Amino acid sequence: MDKNQTTGFLLLSALLVGYMFFFQPETPLEDPIQTQESTANVVEGQTENQTFQTTAVESDSVLMQKFGVFGSVMNGTSKEVAIENENVKITFDTKGGNVTDVLLKTYQTYDKKPLHLVDPAHYKVEEKLPTQYGVIDINTLNYTANVSIAGDKVEMIAQTAEGNVLIKRTYSLADEDTYVVDYDLDLSGAQPFIQGQEISYVWHQDMKAVEKDMKTSRQKTTVNYFTKKDDFDYLSMTSTSKEEEAIQEPLAWVSAKQKFFNVALITDKQFNRANLISDYNEDNTEIVKTFDIAFQIPLSSLESANLRYYFGPNDYRVCEAVTTGFEDNVYLGWAWTTPLSKYIFIPIFEFLEEFELGYGLIIFIMVVLVKSVLYPLTFNSYKSMAKMRLLKPEMDELKEKYGDDQMKIQQETMSLYRKVGANPLSGCIPMLAQMPFFVALYNFFPNALQLRGQSFLWADDLSTYDSILDLPFSIPAYGDHVSLFTLLWAVSMLGYTYFQNQSQVQSNPQMQMVSYISPVFFLFFFNSFAAGLTYYYLVSNCITIVQQIASKKFVNEEKIRAVMEENKKKNANKKAGGLTARLDKAMKEQQKAQQENKKKNK
Repeated sequence: MDKNQTTGFLLLSALLVGYMFFFQPETPLEDPIQTQESTANVVEGQTENQTFQTTAVESDSVLMQKFGVFGSVMNGTSKEVAIENENVKITFDTKGGNVTDVLLKTYQTYDKKPLHLVDPAHYKVEEKLPTQYGVIDINTLNYTANVSIAGDKVEMIAQTAEGNVLIKRTYSLADEDTYVVDYDLDLSGAQPFIQGQEISYVWHQDMKAVEKDMKTSRQKTTVNYFTKKDDFDYLSMTSTSKEEEAIQEPLAWVSAKQKFFNVALITDKQFNRANLISDYNEDNTEIVKTFDIAFQIPLSSLESANLRYYFGPNDYRVCEAVTTGFEDNVYLGWAWTTPLSKYIFIPIFEFLEEFELGYGLIIFIMVVLVKSVLYPLTFNSYKSMAKMRLLKPEMDELKEKYGDDQMKIQQETMSLYRKVGANPLSGCIPMLAQMPFFVALYNFFPNALQLRGQSFLWADDLSTYDSILDLPFSIPAYGDHVSLFTLLWAVSMLGYTYFQNQSQVQSNPQMQMVSYISPVFFLFFFNSFAAGLTYYYLVSNCITIVQQIASKKFVNEEKIRAVMEENKKKNANKKAGGLTARLDKAMKEQQKAQQENKKKNK
């Protein structure tokens, strides 16, 4: 969660708590394989912008003197080939034999441009193989590309002039709608020359800006990883300095994750001794963050490791099907509220999507459903507030009678509560019970991929802030725009505060003033919140006001008063028990200690 969202959440939580206590106490190819020379799949000639491509300047004989048999496959012409399905197009270069570009077909950047998760200028992978000729980066070798007729599988073969296959790399898209690329690395031809047990995998990734809000994007971009012990972890998302972590625990997958998309490498075996680095330049408005990820791949596991790349969205259902724990790339908040999102809100959201209602209406319906389910708690809270209002005159009499003797006032107040059957905490407990729902939705809406690029009313994208006015300057903590949903939320919050103050037990002018100022203060923190979230807050407040008005009509205060008077008669001579008795005893002991201290001081 980003700093502003965290601050806003904590402040909003503090406000709710304040109300509670002040106002209501990788297999062989089955199909024939042929080299694709058509312009659709192969582009001959030198590839431009190959930032990380090794340029051959030495003859084969010179290279073979330096690198042995591997030198014979270092020279060659760069050609691009691609495999694709309905969702993704993966481009490879025969000079290196690895991925150079990934285009997501069904998504765009925030400014409606093609969304390339990977491109040659911002992505580099080294796979360093220890050999008797030294360390060879297999991504600098020259390969022959064989693309399947279906266009969903490609073989990259590093073959000597004598026809000996040193390395064969096979990339394949298993399904028509998958974002997963199976990667099989066959080093059997190079085995006689290998001296070592692991490949050093070094991955550099510049995460390009694809969302409107750079600040929020940075605060939701990080390196996620999952250990073989089924533990999910990540580098700090909100740190403003360089982050580095060395991990000794074997890993199952590593992901370079943005808010809504991620690039990952997955294994069924393990990656060893990972080192993860995250950094960014605040002045660079094109790169969100830069990651340098390094780990070791055991050679003994390659035949059955089933290495896989993932290039795709942070969609909960899509990620869930990839591998164990991969759904954690979708941020759903803290562990104690994620079950609500997983088992309640995501299924409801997906169910409502089937009706093609529009996401603004879906959010509205979800809020209505949640508030309706929780209404019994709200109603009980209101009844408790009504009891406390009715007891206020008697509580005022106790204050007048015992003056400054706060201990005596507390004892008599607790006795009064016991006799009439009132519990000052009964108004707080229902609100506390609603907090997990509040927190879960607070994290669900800003991270829901489905809301990305979806417009509603004046908001052109519910996954980021709505703006009705772009300012020519930036206001500290507020930003350079005006969010209308946030303004409307503040108005609704003032209305909510008004009804709360009308129901409060004690008349505290200072607290009432603070309660009215708080929504204005929160404008600075909520202004950059996702429109889907502030819209949810707006609807939630409006429904709460309606519920309070309804509760006031349904709560018969005369009947409550009669019940309390009857309880007072029944319990007039009843001694306190349980927790109440212990509290009474504790207060008496404290009072006695205070009196003894006064005598000593005299």
